Amino acid sequence: MGDKKSLWLIVNPISGIHHGDDIGLIAHNTLNNSLFDISLHYTEHKGHGAELAREAVNAGIDIVAAVGGDGTINEVASQLVGTDTIFAIIPHGSGNGLAYHLQIPINVRKALMTINDLRVEKLDVGYVNGQPFFSIAGIGFDAKVAYDFDVDPRRGFYTYLKHILRNYFNYQPADYHIEYDGQSTDTQAFFITFANSSQWGYNVRIAPNASMHDGILDVCMVKRPRYFLRMLNVDLPKLLTSRFDKSSIVQYLECQNLHITSKNGEPVYLHIDGDTAGVVDHVEIKLKHKALNAIVPKDLE
Repeated sequence: MGDKKSLWLIVNPISGIHHGDDIGLIAHNTLNNSLFDISLHYTEHKGHGAELAREAVNAGIDIVAAVGGDGTINEVASQLVGTDTIFAIIPHGSGNGLAYHLQIPINVRKALMTINDLRVEKLDVGYVNGQPFFSIAGIGFDAKVAYDFDVDPRRGFYTYLKHILRNYFNYQPADYHIEYDGQSTDTQAFFITFANSSQWGYNVRIAPNASMHDGILDVCMVKRPRYFLRMLNVDLPKLLTSRFDKSSIVQYLECQNLHITSKNGEPVYLHIDGDTAGVVDHVEIKLKHKALNAIVPKDLE
């Protein structure tokens, strides 16, 4: 019994679309009970996942698994950076961007089985204005969509689609000054994405070449398509088939550190792992190489 690893499952009970899943029952039937001493903890409010993860670290828990969407994953993982505690992802959200990137199965039972294999790798972690992100952060159009969706009392896909379409036609590109790794450039962009992983979620890869092991962030500067039909017929298909880097509306740069301000001095909308972070007057990006111990599938390249 003394050789067992302690494992906490931090569960967001309202994330995703499969609210009826009995996570506890599935976990006890799937995880190797001879390897793990399993304990379930349910979040009760925003920020509770981070509180529970801190408690787990202080208690010396070996493995902490986040069961939820990218927001829950961010809360939990943020407390494990730089510690010996191992992080695991059980995707149970909508987009599940980080899970898709790491090739963790979206099926809960199959995702739990990856914990049994205990293959641990060290992953890069991004920081934006001091706050960690693990998959994607960004400013501009998509961050405004995230903000509008957050303040809308209605939820669901169609509410999100409404804000995408409204902002596509109403949100104006901005002029930015960018300083990165001792260099600088100016650009006009509809949105700028800081990609530690390759995708937003739903297997939609905004940065097809991004890696969480290379110590480099992929920065994607995207112009607004001149014509809506062109976006539908040319750019969107490339985005959905992992060929967005071939689109003429996007420019990429790679860096470890980056500072951005809007040239007119106006605040910009920011999102962190898909959740709104409000408006900021500047963006300071840093990358910590191999800062998070995480369980990944055995066959991950």
